[in-house]
Amino acid sequence: MDKSKFYEFLKEETGVFFNDVSPNCYIEKDLDIYGDEAEDFLMKFSKEFNVDITSFNFDEHFNSEVDKISLWLSSLFGKEKKKDLTIYDLKNALIKGKLE
Repeated sequence: MDKSKFYEFLKEETGVFFNDVSPNCYIEKDLDIYGDEAEDFLMKFSKEFNVDITSFNFDEHFNSEVDKISLWLSSLFGKEKKKDLTIYDLKNALIKGKLE
């Protein structure tokens, strides 16, 4: 796994600098990547690093393209909680060659 290439990819796609000592970030909650943008991000990640995402369920992890207030309200009123996807999960996908 080429860590520097991975961190450069994250910086280009998110505008945030990461390295080995960076805290683990949530893709949706911390980086505000959701909906179509999340799908585009993971498609680029998959292509760039040859990671299989065919069995990854976007709907289990990401909310649709709505504003932050709507996301906050839906979290308050019991909408189905999404599974968090993190930078650590992406690192593991690089090692395994697959994101599930």
